[in-house]
Amino acid sequence: KQANWTNDSVVAFPSLTCLAATWNTHLSGLYGNALSEEFAFRGKDMILGPGANIARTPYCGRNFEYMGEDPFLAGEMIVPYIQRAQANGVACCLKHFALNNQEIDRGTVNVNVSERALNEIYLPAFKKAVEQGGLWAMMGSYNRWNNKYCCHNDSLVNGILKGDWGFDGAY
Repeated sequence: KQANWTNDSVVAFPSLTCLAATWNTHLSGLYGNALSEEFAFRGKDMILGPGANIARTPYCGRNFEYMGEDPFLAGEMIVPYIQRAQANGVACCLKHFALNNQEIDRGTVNVNVSERALNEIYLPAFKKAVEQGGLWAMMGSYNRWNNKYCCHNDSLVNGILKGDWGFDGAY
């Protein structure tokens, strides 16, 4: 009520790990639709989500925001969520591109994974969101990969995201 709004209350939706645990892509679409309807009602243009990072360690404080630990499942669940949410005119801002799965030193850590692990585990859900989901916006991650911050990592942003996948949305 700080802004004197009367339309700023929302439903408490289950976390995305709970949604992913259903393995129900239809339900994921309904979830995205319902959430975006609430955002639209409140005059919001963008959902800061869903989260596509892979839950690889229990130490990540954001695991509840992500679609689990399986790259295939995460991608399958994210696509209908994004499609249905954005059909209501509310952008999804998928996060956090890429390799954000720890809280300790998340703003400075250099994540050490091979390109194979990156492509087989960490990127498939992001790729599906862009190529199949029609994603409008992407949020970068805080960490580094190959000693370069992911938000400014030419290989990730210009090579993979914009080049290979053809992402032309907001980053």
